[in-house]
Amino acid sequence: MAHEIRNRMIRAATPEERDRHDAIRKEVDQDLPELTRWAHQVAAEHADRVAVGTVFTAEETPVIQAIDRYALDHSLGSRSAVVREALASLLGIQISRK
Repeated sequence: MAHEIRNRMIRAATPEERDRHDAIRKEVDQDLPELTRWAHQVAAEHADRVAVGTVFTAEETPVIQAIDRYALDHSLGSRSAVVREALASLLGIQISRK
């Protein structure tokens, strides 16, 4: 994605702009507690998912747990390392551990 560099004009906000900005800030402040409650509720409803930056379904959780357990038992630093070892084993090739 190309980044466009613009010359910004910096000036003081007009009274109307200040009023509009204040109103928006107040609205966001009012909505924040409700949004926070909603986020906690949704997170609680999905507690059966593994938090790894990617959302996995409940059916995938045992696989992820097995991969993590294998990584821990074999001193592998990541899930990627487990996958590399599994593929090397399936393909019958030697790889060096990173």
